[in-house]
Amino acid sequence: MKRAGNKISLGTIILCIISIIGLIYLYKVWIYDKRKRTKIRKMLGEIEFGIEEFSELTNLDYYFSNFSMQAFDIKFSTLRKTIPSGFKSIGLEPQESEKVSTFVNIIDNLPAHRAEYNERFVPHEIKKYTEFFSCLEEYPLSVDQMRAVVTDEDNNLVIAGAGTGKTTTISAKVAYILEKGLAGPEEMLIISFTQNAVKEMYNRTIEFCAWHPDVEKITVRTFNGFGNMVCRSCTDYPIKLAFDDEYACKAFLQDSFDDLFLNDKDFSKKATNFITLFDRPFVDESEFKTRNEYLKHERAHKYVSLNGIKVKSHQELQIANFLLLNGISFIYEQNFPLMREDLNPQYQSYAPDFYLPDYEIYHEHYGIDENGDVPDWFGYKPPFQNARDQYHNGIQWKESIHAKYETRLIKTYSFQAKRGRLLLYLKQQLENLGVEFKPMKAEDILPAIKETEHYENFIGLVYTFLQLMKSNNASPENFKQFSGDQRLRVFLDVFTPLYQRYEQKLIANHSIDFSDMINSAAHRISSSEYDKKYKYILVDEFQDMSLGRYGLLKALKKANPSAKLYAVGDDWQSIFRFTGSDISIITEFSSHFGVSANSEVLKTYRFNREILELSSGFIQKNPAQLTKSLSSEMEALHPSFELCPISVYGSAASQALFKWDMLNEIISRISLQKQSAKIFIIGRYKHNMPPDLNELQKKYTSHTISYFTAHSAKGLTCDYAILMDLDSGVYGFPSEMADDPILSYLLHEGDDFENAEERRLFYVALTRARHKVFLLYNQFSPSKFIDQLIADRVVSHSGRSNQLCPECSGILMERKGKEEKFIGCSNYPSCRYTTPIAG
Repeated sequence: MKRAGNKISLGTIILCIISIIGLIYLYKVWIYDKRKRTKIRKMLGEIEFGIEEFSELTNLDYYFSNFSMQAFDIKFSTLRKTIPSGFKSIGLEPQESEKVSTFVNIIDNLPAHRAEYNERFVPHEIKKYTEFFSCLEEYPLSVDQMRAVVTDEDNNLVIAGAGTGKTTTISAKVAYILEKGLAGPEEMLIISFTQNAVKEMYNRTIEFCAWHPDVEKITVRTFNGFGNMVCRSCTDYPIKLAFDDEYACKAFLQDSFDDLFLNDKDFSKKATNFITLFDRPFVDESEFKTRNEYLKHERAHKYVSLNGIKVKSHQELQIANFLLLNGISFIYEQNFPLMREDLNPQYQSYAPDFYLPDYEIYHEHYGIDENGDVPDWFGYKPPFQNARDQYHNGIQWKESIHAKYETRLIKTYSFQAKRGRLLLYLKQQLENLGVEFKPMKAEDILPAIKETEHYENFIGLVYTFLQLMKSNNASPENFKQFSGDQRLRVFLDVFTPLYQRYEQKLIANHSIDFSDMINSAAHRISSSEYDKKYKYILVDEFQDMSLGRYGLLKALKKANPSAKLYAVGDDWQSIFRFTGSDISIITEFSSHFGVSANSEVLKTYRFNREILELSSGFIQKNPAQLTKSLSSEMEALHPSFELCPISVYGSAASQALFKWDMLNEIISRISLQKQSAKIFIIGRYKHNMPPDLNELQKKYTSHTISYFTAHSAKGLTCDYAILMDLDSGVYGFPSEMADDPILSYLLHEGDDFENAEERRLFYVALTRARHKVFLLYNQFSPSKFIDQLIADRVVSHSGRSNQLCPECSGILMERKGKEEKFIGCSNYPSCRYTTPIAG
């Protein structure tokens, strides 16, 4: 019995111990919770203040920007961290627990709350200010425009299509800022790219904000003007610009080139080497899919040697210039004196590529690769089974002729050009045959070079490369890593001395260029030398932003952390790459500027739906362009596009007459539709302007007829547009000169789509007219853009079919012979396929 009693006593003791421990634990928990309650209750004032401040941020008075959110988060994040977990179970009063829960939810889900609030704010604000917006001008703002105006993020990108009212949107934003009291006039900076755009922006802003007494204090400048203002305000010395414009800069580069060419043997050798042998990039014939592609490429270039001889390919041009520059006389494609029994009906007459009369040497250049293969698109006819067999049969026949007549023959091949050793192999063969090399003197070469289009092309390339390089804050040294590109290496050998001359002029004259001025302004802002504060920075034509201008904006944003950037532009109309513009700055806006709000203004008031659909489809062939869907309420009452092929041949005067007749016919037809019309004649270059334009203006006095380049027409509107000289060629449209691959080393990789810049420029030209666009082109050498529009079946005309040539895949078109019309190939005379007109 005693043992049992002892056991009960032990169990009781253990139970008591557990109970005591439990009581102690509960007491400590009670004490701990009491301390937490006390701590939280001490913070309730701050918590309530945080809730109240958040309520003020979200009371539908203002847009809740990321900057405001970050400031709020920084202010209250420490308080949030001090709130213990499990606060709901520590015995707080219900109203206390609710306040803490509300605060915690706000901080922990701040981005989501901000997004949800702004979704409510924008339509609420639009409704609130609709009447105000409707009074700004005759036509009220569209919903898209109002949404873009009231959205007030730290960084705002407004994508506004052609004719949608970009200037109106920016001016309305300024009016909204002033009306709402978000900033004063002196706290706003508006920047555009041209003086005309600045003038229009200033006048529109004054018109919209005439009610504000200090509206004229708003700073409206071009980028260059603002950079100049910053630099002038930070120095006691006047800012001296080295060049007033592009033409003055190019003139200096030309003078420097001529001087170096005549006085520096190494430079003249390298310059001659590039301009005569590397002016265009090597293109492997095997890269073309069809003969039509190859012929269109060849048609886009004029292969004329320094002594004026027209050859058939770039490789033949290299050979011709090499012979000429080394004083070796040659005759191009002279008929070989075959005896009657050697005439071959398959090859007709035989004309070797080159003949050197002083040495009686013939030269054939064969288009085969290392394995003896020819491009897939080479044609062949029975009895041959493939193009390779036919081509090699021709080689064997030619060599048999030379063997029979005991003439000396040297041979070169396309694969040697691909390796960059074509001329080396040629030189070795000529030396082995005792040919004497007598290099031309620089003073004899320079005039010949300046007579060719290659010279102007080269100066244009140097100028564009210089602008892009300086805009990127780079130097020739930055390109050494690309030494594997032979053509770039040769170009830099010539460019570097010209660049050094350029920089020496700036130093000697104590002057700067526009790129230096922009970079200097950015530095002065970053170093606080320029300390004027801005709350809003509004930028028009943002698609034309360069890296230098981007650096200036970043400096402004850093110096004004709370300032808001409002950028308006259209990547489809980015057409000033030659001034350094980088399209990626608009297409990748948020990666450059941080948290952003994107808006779209896509209702165009300029052109009808047919023009909209064709132009939008055309520009979006480039996948790097932002996808957007413009709209228009204007219906096309008549066909909005008309192809106007012209049979252009003969002298310059006769060609001008053909074009004048076509222009006269078009304008007379326009007169039947509209008695007083605004008509733009648009060309790729200034030299495309019709020489007798004044005669048309005198004949049709009721119309306003003006000529614009595609660049200068940007931002303008007309009733009818006539696009001139839509031909293939170096100076065609697209311009092959403007898309040199060397420039790709300075451009964003997203802009390497074929003819990307020229495609955007063509889009600009297509979207000037309200009613109709006439497309004039040489039917024998149409622009690849014309071919594309026809191939896509978006435009057509009675004189041209959509059928492809069975021999070269060119486009079959109606042509006129001496006696009757027939169907021929667009690649004539390279392709001579013909067929009668059916019926």
